[in-house]
Amino acid sequence: MDQVKNSGFKKDVEDDTEIIPHTPEEDFVSLIYHSVDEAADRELLLLQNRNNISPTCKRGCFECCGQYILINRSEAHALGQFIRRRFSADEKDRLRSRTRQWHIWNDNRTGKYPLSANPSADSRNGRPFCPLLVDGSCSAYPIRPITCRTHFVCSSPSFCRFSNNHKTANTEPLALTSVVAATKLFSQRLKDRISSNGTDFSLETMLLPHWLAIEMRWDFAISI
Repeated sequence: MDQVKNSGFKKDVEDDTEIIPHTPEEDFVSLIYHSVDEAADRELLLLQNRNNISPTCKRGCFECCGQYILINRSEAHALGQFIRRRFSADEKDRLRSRTRQWHIWNDNRTGKYPLSANPSADSRNGRPFCPLLVDGSCSAYPIRPITCRTHFVCSSPSFCRFSNNHKTANTEPLALTSVVAATKLFSQRLKDRISSNGTDFSLETMLLPHWLAIEMRWDFAISI
């Protein structure tokens, strides 16, 4: 499992010209992410030592990137700051194109699922993956959201590709839910931070491609 540290978050030069200053909000999110990673690592170690259970997730496995990924405004801000610093102009253009393609698909699909539901469509059957996925890897891995940081399974990675038939039990991934429980405290701290501004946290949570377009101020972003 890749361990992400904060040491990589301080490169502030974009295209060698523009300085992107750090904001208190993104620094807070980075600290939350670091705490989540440490708590997840401890829980995974306990699962291995006590129950001989290890996640099957590994580099090159990305079926979960075809699921709906929910993030909040603060995570979106931290993600946008990372992209503005780390992505070249060409990488940003390609990310914008992938995100726009996701929006077109989402706007034209029939029987849209609620934001909290798992998709029924096969991610390899016309449904696009997360726009951040490039050649089977996350292009913003150090700043990936909590949803991604806490998703571990001990079943075949292919089970993360939800099928149209949810009655087939052996296609459901066996999630290591104790990892989510072990990191809940830090997720709650992020939620409390957002709610302290007088905003409704539930209204601050949307699908990653929606928040990404809003944060990057792309012209196809939805109105909020």
